[in-house]
Amino acid sequence: MREYARGALGAVAFLTTVPVGRLTEIRETDLRRGVALFPLVGAAVGLIVAAVAWAAAIVLPPLPAGTLAVTAGVGVTAAFHLDGLGDLADGVGASLGGRDPLPAMLDPRLGTFGVAAVVLDLVLKVSLVAALVGRGFPWAVVAAASMARVAPVCLAWPLAYVGSGTGGWTSDVRAGTVLATLALASAVAGPAVGPLRMVLLLVVVGSVALVLARWSRRRLGGVTGDVFGASAELAETLSLAAVAAV
Repeated sequence: MREYARGALGAVAFLTTVPVGRLTEIRETDLRRGVALFPLVGAAVGLIVAAVAWAAAIVLPPLPAGTLAVTAGVGVTAAFHLDGLGDLADGVGASLGGRDPLPAMLDPRLGTFGVAAVVLDLVLKVSLVAALVGRGFPWAVVAAASMARVAPVCLAWPLAYVGSGTGGWTSDVRAGTVLATLALASAVAGPAVGPLRMVLLLVVVGSVALVLARWSRRRLGGVTGDVFGASAELAETLSLAAVAAV
């Protein structure tokens, strides 16, 4: 039981800014045990965003309420996924210009593609949360945030990790890990948005993971932390768009 608890703390420490590391030392083995719990951490983040949007919408119009909610999400994750999206976009821009994408992704400065990707993603997400909160409590935000955390796990299964930093958690990802994350995410998304929309979210997340896996294998020879972060961010925003559309 203690190992499962440490795995949960590892997942929380990896995906959020919650200072669980002050309570106990978080080791890489803890993160490996907590991979399957990524969707639950995502659901908690999504619940914070949804709650802020709903509470703010009581006294504010939907657009500023959505802005505050997305800001809360960025704060609780320390822009972890946004950073990956910006770096990946710079890498894509470099590859379109015939250059090696990896140096562009490792450069701490954001280029034109990176800035554009981050800005457009935030604008789209704010507008989607604003639209959803106008219909009541935005449970779709919780579902999308949970399901989006499956995308990095899907990428870690077939691809070798070629990045630097914390990537040892990918070595233990197997088909069973992916199935476990899918089951947890579905258990959250199903009651939140219904079975049909849950299937739609699965399609969106699977499509994002498939496209990024193909690009990463061809251009990088594997997967990096930036690709993981970008996959979660893109999957979450596009999932919100899919739910809002239907």
